Amino acid sequence: MARMTVNVNKKITEKLSSLGSNTDKICKKVVMAGASPIADEIRRNLEANLKDPTYAGLGGVADYGRVKQASYTGDLLKSFGIAPPDVDKNGCINTMVGFSGYDRKGVPNALKARAMESGTSRLKKRPFVRPAVNKTRAKSKKAMEDKFQEEIKIHAL
Repeated sequence: MARMTVNVNKKITEKLSSLGSNTDKICKKVVMAGASPIADEIRRNLEANLKDPTYAGLGGVADYGRVKQASYTGDLLKSFGIAPPDVDKNGCINTMVGFSGYDRKGVPNALKARAMESGTSRLKKRPFVRPAVNKTRAKSKKAMEDKFQEEIKIHAL
């Protein structure tokens, strides 16, 4: 669901090429290190959305000026995760942060997340992915740099 591109400078490319067969393994670790802070923030934002008492969603009903909280099963939160990193056809190493599977009623969890993020005609917009990506972009890049430096030290010996 979330996407972030990081361009690598020439100096880092030279370091990676000197590692030989360990390059893919190191790059996958670096990508996972960058995805973790973003996934953590998305999870926090999603939990806040689900526990927000003012958000009734589709199942909530007005009761004398108050809004009843629609109960949630936790299926959406349980389905959230990070996919293992993989190399695409262009040689880029990617991972995906998102939702998989279906809830108890057979509704795709990705669809439910999209409806919460963008809103529908009956459900107000409650963004939680885009704010998390924007907030943690610098932290993610820093985590990737730190992991890269750590792996270079380990494999340079």
